[in-house]
Amino acid sequence: MENDPIDPEASTMGRCDDKDVITPVGSLPDGRTLVSRHHPDHSTTMAVIRPVVDGSPMMPGEEYVTTSRRPDGSHEITSAYAPARSGPPQVATKVYRDGWDRTFNAPGGSA
Repeated sequence: MENDPIDPEASTMGRCDDKDVITPVGSLPDGRTLVSRHHPDHSTTMAVIRPVVDGSPMMPGEEYVTTSRRPDGSHEITSAYAPARSGPPQVATKVYRDGWDRTFNAPGGSA
């Protein structure tokens, strides 16, 4: 197309290079961003990304990813971490629970 500003031969737009790539689709009112994720196997999924909040647990299905910006506005996922667990997120650590037991189950404890 003559009036098309994007030349597919000269641009990286739309090329995945067999990499894991996310492309922003739109912003949501709560600050999250809707993205299209193109996986190395060429499957595509929609996802929602949000900034990481220090100290908040990761919910099942969430991943922590590190990205690098590409010239076409997409982001290549350079590393990804998804916790392997089942059930709800763990809020209290074993050390916390052991301290709780010593405090409230000990003879003469406050409970």
